[in-house]
This record gives sequence, C-alpha cells and structure tokens, in this order.
Amino acid sequence: MTKYFYITIIALFMGVGMVQAQEGIVTGPKAKNRKPWKNPKPQSTIVVKLHDHDPMTGPVAKNRKPYEDICETVAMVSRERRKLTGPLAKNARPERGNYWEPESK
Repeated sequence: MTKYFYITIIALFMGVGMVQAQEGIVTGPKAKNRKPWKNPKPQSTIVVKLHDHDPMTGPVAKNRKPYEDICETVAMVSRERRKLTGPLAKNARPERGNYWEPESK
C-alpha cells in the first residue's frame, strides 16, 4: 500500500511541474496574430574575443584553465535602422547606403 502511495505522490508532483512549465507558451491564434513590435525584445550586446597571440602547444596548453583566456574582449556597437516611409522604405538595403542611420561621432 505504501509503495503505491509514494508512486502516486511522485506522479502528482511531476504532473504539477509539467503543467506549470507549459504556462508561458503562447500557441494558436494568439501566437499567429502576435504583433512583435508591441513587446520587442531588448537588444543584447555582442562581445567579440580578439585572439592576437600564437596558438599554445605542449604542457602550457594542457595545463591551462578554460577561464584563464589571454585575449581582448571588445563589445560590438549596434546601429539603428533609418525610419523611412514610402518607396524608400520598401527598397532600403544596406548595400545602397540608405539602410542605417548616420553615425553621430
């Protein structure tokens, strides 16, 4: 009797966890008709590592810790897209020079 009781309790906890895991997922017509510009995701910063050193070999490379990286990290600067309307907005492309806002420096 106690074995079945424990199995039932474990199944109950697993079921509650699965139901709560599914709560935040939007599906159906709400997902299809969602307006992405009403709740945009914040821009994330891209970090690039510049490795200007020679590759390590031998015991130095073998005993190196992964968190001891000897490289320079540089944050990439994001650019804003121009706010265009009409035919210019339809035909804007980065290679034509009319896609990004001019840099203010």
